[in-house]
Amino acid sequence: MIRTDEDNLVIVKSIESVDEINAKFYGRFQFPWPPEVLNCPVDPHFETVMLNQGVGSWDHSVVPRVPNIWVAGCGTNQAVITALKFPAATILASDISTASLETATRTAKQLGITNLEFRNESINNTTYREEFDYVICTGVIHHNADPNAPLEKLVKALRPRGVLELMVYNRYHRITTTAFQKAIRILGGNAGEIDFESEMYIAKAIIKRHKLRNIMAQSLEQYRDCADSELADGLLQPVEYSFTVESLESLCAGSGLEMMASCVNLYDKAANNFSWNMEFNDTELQELYDSLPDLRCWQISNLLMLERSPMLWFYFQRTDSGRPRKDEKQLCDDFLELQFTKCATQKKTYLRAGNGDYVSNGRLFPYPGKHPDEMCRRIVELVEAQPRVQMRDIVSQLTPKASLMLVNKLRLALTTNAFPFLMTTDNTAKESNT
Repeated sequence: MIRTDEDNLVIVKSIESVDEINAKFYGRFQFPWPPEVLNCPVDPHFETVMLNQGVGSWDHSVVPRVPNIWVAGCGTNQAVITALKFPAATILASDISTASLETATRTAKQLGITNLEFRNESINNTTYREEFDYVICTGVIHHNADPNAPLEKLVKALRPRGVLELMVYNRYHRITTTAFQKAIRILGGNAGEIDFESEMYIAKAIIKRHKLRNIMAQSLEQYRDCADSELADGLLQPVEYSFTVESLESLCAGSGLEMMASCVNLYDKAANNFSWNMEFNDTELQELYDSLPDLRCWQISNLLMLERSPMLWFYFQRTDSGRPRKDEKQLCDDFLELQFTKCATQKKTYLRAGNGDYVSNGRLFPYPGKHPDEMCRRIVELVEAQPRVQMRDIVSQLTPKASLMLVNKLRLALTTNAFPFLMTTDNTAKESNT
């Protein structure tokens, strides 16, 4: 098992014992709670198209139009959100917590979702073999006794040319929270069986009455008035590993995976902090940085940006997929050479009522709507006004010499699931992928 001083492994005895503790933890503290609003695109293939573009498949062929999806460690709402996003897919959702599955099942029934099956199981005990085109596992393996064990199960479940979406904690995001978790565990004398209620009491007492004058005090302030489930998820996790880009790559390479591309998630999107590229004011330094492979650039960004680096949220493929990996430079070159059309679909919206049930408001809304960034809005307007014009020519109308960092940010902010504003036209996409 991986053991480092930066991680919270005080109670780790075995894979089975940690599975049991996690089941109890998420039975007591359900998190995240169901969102206030849920959306579903009218076009059943829309999100699959954007997913393909996000991994560099401009002809939309890597993930099939009707994919088989596994949400591994689905919690209370991720399976439902996935089923709404991919209504044409067949989706299996697994979780170790019966309470979380009961919440998710209740929500799915309210929404009339029929393409989703729930299973109460630990990833560590699954026996799936090359069954899924797309596997989603975010915020899960870092709470296991040994992250290698569930990761190997995910790889075995993935079809040879499938895509794995994986998120683990960024070490530089978790310095204070992991330290607090370890302190609570030691203070409570819980090197074996955990008393969640006792730990909650100790945590609240420290938050309200501490005399700390450091970065820990600043970190604890955000939990002063939050709900118990949110506090527990942040500060009382039974077991927690965290990673850097380097250690994540090493972990995944050992299981037969390679990074395809970064995945823009809703948290980094909200913070406008989703780019792994760095820009320097020194030309030679910039050229040196830009000349490095993606992994080296991301490592440098992780080390220099520290807590401001994005979440460790990436797409992976099997190393035996037979599909050459495209680096960010190739993805950007493809992006500039392609022609796009403006995405224009609609979405259904479900609102959470006072009793916790979801109800449809009976209306359809334009999707994706208006882009929040001015330059991106201008590009969408130019694409709409100038059909069959390459993106390179579109961008050149706004800036004569676009840096790699800018082009990659435009790619991410216009053609991915997080920013689904542009879609490749069939002919140019096929040309780019041949």
